[in-house]
Amino acid sequence: MNDLSTYWIEIIGLANKSHSFEYSINDLFFNNFEESEIKQGSLKCWLQLNKNDNFIEIRFEISGKVRLICDRSLDLFDHLVEIEKHMLFKYGEEDKEIDDEIEMISRNRQGINVGQYIYEFIATAIPMKKLHPRYVDDEEANGTDEIIYTSNSEDGEDRSKQEDPRWEILKKLRNNIN
Repeated sequence: MNDLSTYWIEIIGLANKSHSFEYSINDLFFNNFEESEIKQGSLKCWLQLNKNDNFIEIRFEISGKVRLICDRSLDLFDHLVEIEKHMLFKYGEEDKEIDDEIEMISRNRQGINVGQYIYEFIATAIPMKKLHPRYVDDEEANGTDEIIYTSNSEDGEDRSKQEDPRWEILKKLRNNIN
């Protein structure tokens, strides 16, 4: 099921000025993205679209909450989301992505579907490690995000200075060949 037509902005008929749009993001929105980790949410998205002769600038403001599954306890919890993003659509000969914030679009393009952008902004605002709020203090206290390097050397020597016994066997083979 992929129905993002609600998020289609007909740019061909827009005047060269500022336009505002508002969208409600809910569970039906996330159903359009089958592989999404996000299945539930309640957010508002405000768009400020500035159309110009040479480009279209869109500012996104998204706020609300999404329901996530805790990686530790598998409990559901609400994660607050506050996003401000900016996209620039420059007119050119072909449609192509230049970078994360700039896309080239052809002048005869009819519209822009902002639904995919809204989803990507929300998805990238989700932390890699999804922890229920009751575990966040434990995680910070334990300092588990630190990377600690330890060496197995008994005498503290650098491992690169220790000779691997397999090299001795290979050296003997090489000496026998010469």
